[in-house]
Amino acid sequence: MITRIEIDGFKSFVGFAMDVRPCTVLMGVNGAGKSNLLDALDFVRRTVTMGLQGALSGANPRLAARDLFHHADGHGDAYTASELTIKIGMLVPSTHGPLPLVVRLGIGRDGTPPDPVRVAWRGGRVWVSSLVHTEWMDRLGLPGQLRAAVAAARKAFLDRNRTDWAQLRDSDAALGGLRSEGARELLGVLASETATWERIALDPAAMRRPFGGSDELTLLSDGSNLSAVLQRLGSGELRDMEADLAALIPEASAIRPVFDHRRGEYDFDVRFRHTGWTSPPMLSDGTMRVLALLAAWYDDRRAGLLAVEEIENGLHPTRIAELVRRLRRDVDDFPDLVDRARQVSGFRQLIATTHSPVLLSALYDDPTGSLVFLEQASRVDPARAGISTVTRARPVREPRADEEPGETVTAEQVKRLLEAMGQVTA
Repeated sequence: MITRIEIDGFKSFVGFAMDVRPCTVLMGVNGAGKSNLLDALDFVRRTVTMGLQGALSGANPRLAARDLFHHADGHGDAYTASELTIKIGMLVPSTHGPLPLVVRLGIGRDGTPPDPVRVAWRGGRVWVSSLVHTEWMDRLGLPGQLRAAVAAARKAFLDRNRTDWAQLRDSDAALGGLRSEGARELLGVLASETATWERIALDPAAMRRPFGGSDELTLLSDGSNLSAVLQRLGSGELRDMEADLAALIPEASAIRPVFDHRRGEYDFDVRFRHTGWTSPPMLSDGTMRVLALLAAWYDDRRAGLLAVEEIENGLHPTRIAELVRRLRRDVDDFPDLVDRARQVSGFRQLIATTHSPVLLSALYDDPTGSLVFLEQASRVDPARAGISTVTRARPVREPRADEEPGETVTAEQVKRLLEAMGQVTA
């Protein structure tokens, strides 16, 4: 479970920092940096599991080398950052309990767009947090039982392995720097955790087609194996999913997974109250998206982070908040982590991006900071004449005594914004 993100020099991020909760909703206009933030997480995941060249292989076109580094335009003095760093703090399930890990990647640049850009590995490492500084626990409001379990897991790991850090290598990050059994275990825990960071960018057209692949996979990024995931769900999970579907799409009443033995393909139908069983080609984009998100959430083989872009796409405005509430219901909240740390391969976490004022209206009075505004701000580099647009995060909560004015957004400020937009607030 990701608890902290710090980014510098990557895309729209300079000196960026944000605390992350079990359910975090990122609110912002187009171009505010919501997708860039998910790109940063995807870049770390791919680099840890496949190495730097694997991350740049083209599987995610948003991670092309020329587009990774922060860029600024000036009066004849445009410049691009020469280095980027991404640092992620997390709580990870382990045999010792919830283990506090931190991973940091550093990447350098040779060449400036539009010329070809080459990237160079500047180093990476993963370590078990020393817990000398526990401000992050205070900011997130971790309960005392979890704090004790985190400290105990750290001690147990060190007692067993005699090391609290490992180096990541460029060529094969997940296996690099194996100088001890402890380093091997630490890198294995990191690889297992980042492998559960699933980014969902659903393609309704792909979901409508029968799927002829394996039924062992969790939901693919585009949702193309939705029919296979539905086939694998147990009867209890399918009934619960049908109840959620009916609450979000009142005319829908049942789901029927289908397997064509002759073709070896998975398919499904949805029953509607007045029209009967309906095949995927006849379903709306919004219905397909709701089905995919619920299936991913009910799949007991899925663990870890589910990152959903523009969660409101294709869904009626009156149903957006209800969808988030139902997904939020089954995240692993902080008190759950103590008991679940030895039972699961990844803590369930939801990060969703949106620009829906309806969702903002439903969530703005949550005092925990789970709703975060991502905003554009102009930045002038004091060493150059260049001006760039950067992303900053402002959680919706009351400010702390040590925070500067403007670092947060209060619920009252959001309420006034919603009233000015003509949105009804509770």
